[in-house]
Amino acid sequence: MASNQGYWCRLPPEIQMEVIRFLPSVGGKCSELATVCRVWQMILEPLNFAEISLTVPRLMDPKSRDILSRKRDLIRYIWFRIELKDYDCIRCGNEDFDFDGLGDVNNQFIADALEGLFTILSVWEPRGDLVLDISVYSPSDDKHWFKYLTFYSDTDQAECPPEYERNDPAHGWIDGRQTMAPTWMATERVFEEIFDTGPFDDETLEVEWWRSLPLVPAVGSVLFRQQTRRRWRPVTLASMLTRFPNIKELCYEPWRELDMIEILTDGYTGKLIESFSSTQLCRLTIFENFKESYRDEWQRGTRQPCPAVRVPDPAVTQKLARASLHLKTLSASFMVDADHFFAARQSYWTWDVLTSLALTSSILTNDADPMDINNMLQSAAAAALKMPSLDILEIWNGRRGSAMVFQYKRQQAIITIRGTWEFELAPAVRRAWDAVAHEEVVVQRSLIDLDKIRSHGDAICELGLSAEVVRPVSLQQILIENRFQA
Repeated sequence: MASNQGYWCRLPPEIQMEVIRFLPSVGGKCSELATVCRVWQMILEPLNFAEISLTVPRLMDPKSRDILSRKRDLIRYIWFRIELKDYDCIRCGNEDFDFDGLGDVNNQFIADALEGLFTILSVWEPRGDLVLDISVYSPSDDKHWFKYLTFYSDTDQAECPPEYERNDPAHGWIDGRQTMAPTWMATERVFEEIFDTGPFDDETLEVEWWRSLPLVPAVGSVLFRQQTRRRWRPVTLASMLTRFPNIKELCYEPWRELDMIEILTDGYTGKLIESFSSTQLCRLTIFENFKESYRDEWQRGTRQPCPAVRVPDPAVTQKLARASLHLKTLSASFMVDADHFFAARQSYWTWDVLTSLALTSSILTNDADPMDINNMLQSAAAAALKMPSLDILEIWNGRRGSAMVFQYKRQQAIITIRGTWEFELAPAVRRAWDAVAHEEVVVQRSLIDLDKIRSHGDAICELGLSAEVVRPVSLQQILIENRFQA
């Protein structure tokens, strides 16, 4: 670096300034440049270490741990990648193979990885602004039936896998296209439940284990993105979140359950939501992802009933409505329903700090009774009167061939209705929203070509939602995956 320092100092000052202005644009991408000279190091090192990708082997490596400790003041985002064991074609979707879930080895590996991470982060300064993004997957997941799967950090741009990697007739891929849907067993493989067969004999022992882990006050935001198909149990998440005393933001993107386990999971999810009241959480995003072909193939393979459209449990929504009283922003999609949310409102409730609210509603469909939609929107207006800080409210829905959003923006006193069919607000509903805005609202309408809506991902893009209902990279992955629909 010393010789490079001499070359740098001999450059004219105006050239040095041009280079210095350019360097931040490559920071985090060209870490080698930080070794050119001390000036470059001072500029690039904070950018290089602001966002890091951390695997379990690196976490356990003494040299990597030393770097983490020395550079921890620079780190703002950690993508913690828990990579499970590889698996071969005997296990990828063979219906004759004895399915044993995630397995003891993988479950123990996850527990050890989390314990190691929490132990290291527990000694970091309690600044509460660290983003912890946890992904659990196997490197084999995109090698068999699910060649459209991608694994990225939250700050990356998702890209479509190369076509040459998508030619595998044995797994339903021909010339880069998926011609046959995955078997139900293959789908079950990538949706295994975390801690299903160990390392804890029962739920009580798992909760005790979580309580034995150190607190991690450095973490302020936690992400569980949809690229993790392995299913976190709500009790696991509730226990994990107790280790983050300074958590302010949670993004939870689970996948819809494919069988009657959904009823049990909804009950546990309600308890997870209730646990938020004991945290400092102020920004919450819940996005329940789904893929219609998964459900179709699973139902054919198991011959068990599974509704085509998610039927939210009113009790879950009611608990979320109560939890939202202390939130600043809330977005909840598909797992809950706007109609249940507003029906749960008690007369004495006020959302003093809520500025943004986005909810899905199952009645926003082209075959719904317009009176039901208007009644729901009138209930929404009554709730909005109890939200003195509200800037924007969005009620939306989207799936293949159908999309609709009702959007209210306080600053412009504008209501936007955009979707794949025409809808007219009832006069009483307009008056209710006039009362919310303290003036006559302007109603804007626009139509969407329903042929553009091939999935809920397309619906999100076409509706132009203001709220971030799903992480941007997750949305890109959803669009990519549905492009290869069998």
